[in-house]
Amino acid sequence: MGKKRRQKKLERKLAEEARKLTWPKVLKLMVKTFLLVLALSLLLSVGLAAGLAWLRTLPAQLAVYGIGYLLAYRWLMSDFLPPRSLTKPKK
Repeated sequence: MGKKRRQKKLERKLAEEARKLTWPKVLKLMVKTFLLVLALSLLLSVGLAAGLAWLRTLPAQLAVYGIGYLLAYRWLMSDFLPPRSLTKPKK
């Protein structure tokens, strides 16, 4: 078996393992999500305390939570995403 084929087979196996749903992964995702929501809620509270009245509107709050989720997606789902690559890119 060639080196490239072996490497692809290993990457495929690691990707399949990463997608499997296990209790530790789910619990870790729940904790990360709780921490993200807590941090965003504190950010909103600080903004409101600082006098940013526009943060009281529902669209502004949804925007803050949505942007926060999009920015933290890679961190949240890191346990379920396959590894980027085992090989170093050639230059």
